[in-house]
Amino acid sequence: LFRSRWLPRPAGVGVRKMWYNNGVKARNDMSKSMIDKIDYTVYCVNEFARANSLSYRDAFDYLDKYQAIDYITDFYVENSQQPLSLMLQDMAECCRSRGGTLV
Repeated sequence: LFRSRWLPRPAGVGVRKMWYNNGVKARNDMSKSMIDKIDYTVYCVNEFARANSLSYRDAFDYLDKYQAIDYITDFYVENSQQPLSLMLQDMAECCRSRGGTLV
């Protein structure tokens, strides 16, 4: 497991070593498509949170509970080609169809 970025740096450990331990090497080992998919998912969750006046954590929990995160990742290629406003509507509809009542 990688150390959290927010833990204090131990004495004598350089910044480069800390970032290596915090997951940068693991991210560099991922494929470009996997990194793009993760970045797009984070972007969608953040925009959903902003559009619905939620914290990022609450937005993620809501989208995960009603399987919208799976929708984003399973249809990444198709979803990333459409406008953000349409993607937000699709995410809300995905949640509503599974019992979500937030939006």
